[in-house]
Amino acid sequence: EKVSIKSSDMICEDSVNIKNSFGEIKDIKIEDSLFDALDLDFSKLIIKNININNAKNDCLDFSFGEYQVVKAYLNNCGDKGVSVGEKSKANLNEVDISFSNTGVASKDSSETNINDLKIENITTCLAAYNKKKEFKGSEIKVQNLSCKKYKFKKEIDKLSKIYISNES
Repeated sequence: EKVSIKSSDMICEDSVNIKNSFGEIKDIKIEDSLFDALDLDFSKLIIKNININNAKNDCLDFSFGEYQVVKAYLNNCGDKGVSVGEKSKANLNEVDISFSNTGVASKDSSETNINDLKIENITTCLAAYNKKKEFKGSEIKVQNLSCKKYKFKKEIDKLSKIYISNES
């Protein structure tokens, strides 16, 4: 409970990987990841603040769990800023993503809810899809979206849904 985690210059598959855990994390700061920065699996976690800079793959990767994030600042993510997959439920309050391939991806029977989402300098703002045959489509709900300097606003398959309440 209420721990802080700091990582830098990691060359592992995941700079920080948390599995089969529950509780509250106060702060996570990750700099310069060769692959995924933060990978969370089979857990139920509340995270107050996440700050990730320079991940060659995903900045934030959720699988098989329930996750709450109060604030996340994700910069220079090689693939996805936020990846939610494999029946996960992610509730994110305030997320700021810049310089990434995909801002937020929800896949494989996952639900992603975001209150305030700011994305800039990105290829795809939001993506919802089915990737693995044992799962179904996914859903993204965004209350307030600001996406600037992008190539594609949404990528979605026939099994998935993306809802945006307010856009600026």
